[in-house]
Amino acid sequence: MAQFYENYWKEKKGDTLDDFSYKWPVVKNILPNEKGLVVLDYGCGAGKIFQKIIETIPNNTFFGLDVSRGALKRAKKRNPRAKFFLTSDGGKIPLEDSSVDYIVTLDVIEHIYDTKKAFSEFERVLKKNGKILISTPYHGLIKNLLISIYGFEKVFDPVGPHIRFFTVGSLKKCMENENLKVLKTGFFGRFYPLSRGFYLLCQK
Repeated sequence: MAQFYENYWKEKKGDTLDDFSYKWPVVKNILPNEKGLVVLDYGCGAGKIFQKIIETIPNNTFFGLDVSRGALKRAKKRNPRAKFFLTSDGGKIPLEDSSVDYIVTLDVIEHIYDTKKAFSEFERVLKKNGKILISTPYHGLIKNLLISIYGFEKVFDPVGPHIRFFTVGSLKKCMENENLKVLKTGFFGRFYPLSRGFYLLCQK
């Protein structure tokens, strides 16, 4: 897993995110309007969205976490005031129990093999009443029917980076199994039911 993403970031010359233009405006409006929080970007990659988060809510403490040393090197350069950690797939988050106010993990969980462990770690490090904003590509009945006709080989590429596929219902169940209450559901890109992605805002 780690080597796959080391190669991915080595081959990725720029830090352009294809979904940034339609995702960031939504994320920006969901971020907490508070000070003195501990904020974790789980799967921060090269730190482009993390940078925007820090600029938007600057009066907080920031941690970034990823499986790729190469990505973290870029993220550190872009966000020198944040502290970064290297992790393994679904591995233990190197923070204390009940130490984080807000987790952002955007289009990361579809890349994780041990999602159950990752979800458990989210719950462990969140403070009571802490929140998590989690997003992933949208998979629903109508969209998947169209994918099966027009884009099956592309979406379910056996050597591609996506190894998990979630519906809104299945991700809600995963969160609820970790005692994380779903506060809000929303969608990114295009229009429902053909949305590119969706998000949940949950609270411990």
